[in-house]
Amino acid sequence: MKVLLISPPYPKDRIFRKSMKNLGAVLPPLGIAYIAAMLEKDGHKVKIIDGPAWATVLDYDFTDLEKDIMEFAPDVVGVSASTSQIEHAKRAISIAKYANKKCVVILGGTLISADPKALLHFEQVDFGVYGEADLTFSEILKAVEAKKPVDGMEGVIWRENEDVKFLKPKVITDLDQIPMPARHLLKMEIYRPSPANYRRLPATTIMTSRGCPYQCIFCSRPTEGTAFRAHSAERVVAEIEHLVTKYGINDLQIFDDTFSLIPSRVERICKGIIEKKIDISWNCMTRVDKINPELLSLMKKAGCYEIGFGIESGSDRILQFIKKATTTDLVRKGVSMTKDAGIDVRGFFMIGFPTETKEEILQTIKFAKELDVDVAQFMVSTPFPGTEMWEIAKQNGNINDDWNSFTFYAPDKMPFSSNLLSDEELLTLYKKAYKSYYFRPKFMLRQLVKMRSIADVNRYWLAARGVLGW
Repeated sequence: MKVLLISPPYPKDRIFRKSMKNLGAVLPPLGIAYIAAMLEKDGHKVKIIDGPAWATVLDYDFTDLEKDIMEFAPDVVGVSASTSQIEHAKRAISIAKYANKKCVVILGGTLISADPKALLHFEQVDFGVYGEADLTFSEILKAVEAKKPVDGMEGVIWRENEDVKFLKPKVITDLDQIPMPARHLLKMEIYRPSPANYRRLPATTIMTSRGCPYQCIFCSRPTEGTAFRAHSAERVVAEIEHLVTKYGINDLQIFDDTFSLIPSRVERICKGIIEKKIDISWNCMTRVDKINPELLSLMKKAGCYEIGFGIESGSDRILQFIKKATTTDLVRKGVSMTKDAGIDVRGFFMIGFPTETKEEILQTIKFAKELDVDVAQFMVSTPFPGTEMWEIAKQNGNINDDWNSFTFYAPDKMPFSSNLLSDEELLTLYKKAYKSYYFRPKFMLRQLVKMRSIADVNRYWLAARGVLGW
C-alpha cells in the first residue's frame, strides 16, 4: 500500500514567540520515522511530509501539502498531531479526504492519546492510534489489506454508537525489534538543533530509550506510559556509527528523558564509542540524582560535552508540589558534580505553575543564576490534557481554549492563567528570566572565553539575537 505520513505544516514562529524563534530547533520527527521504518519493513511504499520543519525552512504550506497528496495518491494517510496542532491536523485531514474520499485516515500523536474522545471532533478520521504507534499502525494496515475489522484491536481508537472506544496497546518491551528510523525519507540536510545545543554541524537527534518511571505532574506520558525500556548498548552504538558514516553527523542530541537511568547501560555505550573510535560529540538529558563522578568521567571521554537537567524550580515547595522527587540541595550537588567533570550544564526551568507565587518565580530566576548553568532554558507551565496538572490547573485558574498557546514557550496568550498572576505579569517574568540571566557580565565573559571558532561565534550570535528579539 502507499502510505503518506504527515506532520501538518506549522511555522516555527507559532511555536516560539517571534522574538525567540532564532533559538528554536528544527529537529527530525523520529516518531514518524520509526513508524515509516516498520511499514517499509512490511513492504509498503512510504512518504513522509514533515510540515513544521518544511514550513520553517522551506516556506511549505497547505497549498504545497495538497499538491503532494494529489501527486502521491496514498491509500492510507497517517497524521500526527500534538495538542497545539488541532486545527492544522483538521486541515491536513480535510485535504487528504478531498484528494481521495476512499483513503483511510489514521490520527496519532499526543493529542489523541491524551484524550481519545477527541476523535469525535475529527469526523473525517477513520481510526485513532493510542500510544506508541510503531506496531499498531502496522497491524491496522494488515487488517485493512485483509479487509478485516479494525475496531477492537489493541492500540486502536474507534467510534461506536456515537461514542469512542479504545484499547491500550501492548507495551513494546524489546526496542531492538524496531528498525532504525527511516531517516532516508527525511530531508536530513535541513535539520539542526538550537544554536546553544550543538558544538559541530551536521547535528541531529537520536532516541535510545522510551518511558520514564517518575511522576512529574506536568509530564504527559499517555503515549509511552511510565515503563522504562531501552535499546541495547550495542544497538545504540551501531545507530551512532550509522549516523556518522551515512550522514556525516558530528554532533548528537540524545532525546531520552533520563539517559542515565541505568548507569551500566550508559557505561557500555560509552565504552563502545571509545573502542570503535567513533568521532562524535553529544549531549543528553537526565536527572541530577542519576549521575556519579565515575560515570561522568567516562561520558566525557566518549564525547559528552553537555547534560541537561530538568531543574524546574528554585522553590522546594514547588518541587514537592510538582512531584519532581528532587530538592534544591540535590540539584546543587548534581550540577556541581557535572561541572567538575568538565561537562557543561543545561538547566530547564518552568514558571507559572498552579499555586506558584511571584516570589517563588523570582526565587527560580535567582536559583538559576546561583547555579550558573551554561545554558538556562525557561518555559511556561503548560497543563496538557491527560496530565495531573490539567486537573489541578482547572481548580487554580483558567485554561486557555486556544490550543495554539500550548507550546511551553510563552505565546502572547498564556496556556494557563493562574489565580495569582495575570498573563501580563507572567510574560514580564518570562522575559526577565532570559534577559537577567544571559546579560550578566560574568556569564557573557565566560562565553567569550569559550569561543574557539567562527562556528562558535555564529552560534552565540544567533542565540543573542533570539534573546534580544532581533
